[in-house]
Amino acid sequence: MILDLYFNLVPVQLDNPFIQFGSTLLFFPLAHFIAKWVGLNGLKGLGIVFHRGWKKKFLYSFTIGFTFWMLMFGIQFLNGQLEFVGMKQPVDLIMPIVEVFVGYFVGSLINDLITRGYILQQLKGKVHIFWVFTISIIIYALDDYWYAGFSLSNIIFSILLGLSLTLAFYKTGSVWADTGLHYGLNIAYGLFYGLVGNPEGGILQIKETGQETVYLQYIIPAMMFIFVVWFLRFYSNNTVKNVPEQDKEFVIPLKL
Repeated sequence: MILDLYFNLVPVQLDNPFIQFGSTLLFFPLAHFIAKWVGLNGLKGLGIVFHRGWKKKFLYSFTIGFTFWMLMFGIQFLNGQLEFVGMKQPVDLIMPIVEVFVGYFVGSLINDLITRGYILQQLKGKVHIFWVFTISIIIYALDDYWYAGFSLSNIIFSILLGLSLTLAFYKTGSVWADTGLHYGLNIAYGLFYGLVGNPEGGILQIKETGQETVYLQYIIPAMMFIFVVWFLRFYSNNTVKNVPEQDKEFVIPLKL
């Protein structure tokens, strides 16, 4: 609760963007202290582990998240839900690009540490893994209230998305596969809606037509979860035999 309230309430109260960003970065020493306080090994105990292959896991998962969300936006363009207006002038692109690429990375990482890293690392081995997943996903879905408001539609969407994010964290033992997925889909979103979720705030200019693509917001995260299950199985089966003994905890064969 301390970490969540700090991240979602403190930085937004500050007007200066540099001070706001600085206060966001202060989350990490705060998280380190709290993790130590509750018996976890600081940020490492929350999942920030630079293990063998972490960059590759981040890149693979980023590609998956970005691809599925671009697929969703592509369908929306084809169905007339969105219309492409044009590109912003180069001078107007600098801040949106910085905000999207930097802001979404930090935001995705922090959200993953709170709703998955802390919960999975604190509860694993103490309760059945089904309940660890359930608690983490429910808290993630409720935490999305800060960004999307509270509605049944948003809850269902967040639960479906949370399945992929939570599984990615659990099967790799670190935050990078999880954050890669999260960051990838957020970058795709940020191209069209920017950091604040406004069609005029994105890197590309679009217009919403008011049409709806029925259940698309459920179908895409469900499809991504199925793909993530397959990819984790494929990846672990093809890499675990070549991993040094000290790193094998981060490449766990998938058994569902």
